[in-house]
Amino acid sequence: MAYYFLVFLPVVEGGYAIVSPDFPEITSQGDTLDECMTMGADALAIVSEEYAKARRPLPEPSNMAQARAFAASETDESVDPHREPVLQLIQAPNADMTPVKISISLPKADLEAIDAKARRLGMTRSGLLASAARVYPGGQGRGTSC
Repeated sequence: MAYYFLVFLPVVEGGYAIVSPDFPEITSQGDTLDECMTMGADALAIVSEEYAKARRPLPEPSNMAQARAFAASETDESVDPHREPVLQLIQAPNADMTPVKISISLPKADLEAIDAKARRLGMTRSGLLASAARVYPGGQGRGTSC
């Protein structure tokens, strides 16, 4: 598992802006540090999943000195000069996208319904089943096993 720094910049109007030295895709803002920590972890999970889907390797994580330099470079008139930026290491989820062949047994009518829905959505059978497993509400969360 890789750990990445997220930077929480205190903004003048209150709250924090969320940025990442390793993922330019991560930008958000929240009212409290706790809210921002949750939002940042969610954003890192989503970006990590998108990298895995695109078969892009995750970047090498920044070290503390690099994260501090990045935080300093992100300071502008919107950042409150009276409060220090907060740097937090966040664990990126393991998103192993190695294809695995499986065999399952289903009633023929269910398989036909799955195939029809996949065609309507422009997906493969495997893609539809994998997507359904990730969003099924009985699961433990995005990208984890049910």
